[in-house]
Amino acid sequence: MFSRHHWAMSTHTELSAALAFPSGRSRDIAWFYWMGAGRTDRPLRLSCAIAIAHWSWLPLVAVLGSTLVFRADAIGPVLYALGVATLMQILVKRFAKLLSSRRPFAIGLCANHLNHSDRGGMPSTHAAVMACLAGALSPWMIVWPEFAMLPSIAVITAWARVHSGAHFPSDVLTGLMLGASVGSAAARAFSWG
Repeated sequence: MFSRHHWAMSTHTELSAALAFPSGRSRDIAWFYWMGAGRTDRPLRLSCAIAIAHWSWLPLVAVLGSTLVFRADAIGPVLYALGVATLMQILVKRFAKLLSSRRPFAIGLCANHLNHSDRGGMPSTHAAVMACLAGALSPWMIVWPEFAMLPSIAVITAWARVHSGAHFPSDVLTGLMLGASVGSAAARAFSWG
């Protein structure tokens, strides 16, 4: 465990590190530390974040799977949303690779808890895909209330990805906004078709 003195010195060092990266990431680094991301002095919170970052697809599959099992009329919208989310994943991964933005652990802010490559963090593919799925299924949240869990799963996953050092806050916010916008547009197109 770290002492209060060590935490104060550590925070000072972290803020100094934020100022040392003038490439537009200084505010992101400050937010990263404000969120308590990358800290190892709270192992339970870090372990939870790592587990959520690795396994958040399970509740997503459970929600969609149970809906398909118990609601046959949901097959069309769910398959459509999954198709749009798959296309979103391909495009976001290519865009992130093109941008080649470095991740927090790659600039020494924390350990590589998720064993990711050091580039391709902006935007977050996980956040974009989950938000896209939620956006694409949003018109059906009134009909099938379990879909209301999808935005929560996306946001919790985004927090976990930041906290475990895979992304900066702007990476996941960009992914969430991009995914939700594309998903909502796709939902409108589906309802018009």
